[in-house]
Amino acid sequence: MDEDTIIATFCQKLKTLRLANGLTLEELGEMSGVSISTISKIENRQQKPSFETVLRVSRALRINFVHMLETPSNNHHLARRTITRAGTEPKLQGEHYTYATHAAEITHKAMIPTVMTIRSRDVPPADQWSTHFGEEFIYVLSGTLEFHTQEYAPAILNEGDSCYLDSAMSHAFVSVGDGDATVLSVFISSSPPAMVLNGRTA
Repeated sequence: MDEDTIIATFCQKLKTLRLANGLTLEELGEMSGVSISTISKIENRQQKPSFETVLRVSRALRINFVHMLETPSNNHHLARRTITRAGTEPKLQGEHYTYATHAAEITHKAMIPTVMTIRSRDVPPADQWSTHFGEEFIYVLSGTLEFHTQEYAPAILNEGDSCYLDSAMSHAFVSVGDGDATVLSVFISSSPPAMVLNGRTA
């Protein structure tokens, strides 16, 4: 999937989901922290969205960012299979994390596997914590991770440790020590995304 296709998909989905949720540009801008002019230009394909914008809008709409970048698929077969070779996975760079997405060729999948490199040494601001409807499994591949969640005290996870959580609960990651921690994140959308109406989940 080339960059132009990904960008065009996001622009189309952004406007479709905003209107489906009954949100004005002003309301989505307030919810996401993205300026009204930026949202408008992206919807009209006059400006490329930064990865941080993709994350902010996805969080506001309570949708995993990968779903916002997936193109429609006409493949409804049950015998789907894909292999991601080492070093070929698409990488998306955020302010705090780097995401290496696996099985990117398969669209409309319930499970989204991602290898994350945690570059942040400080807890991100609360409005930049991750939240998406569904469940998530976190497994530490290397390094030491400080895992923050909305309802629990921070937890230290070392190599081989794991955590399973309701990912609608806000959460964030911090690397502890000299090197960046890497984690396997498997996100599962257990049901259709909730509709967000005027800043509230319906």
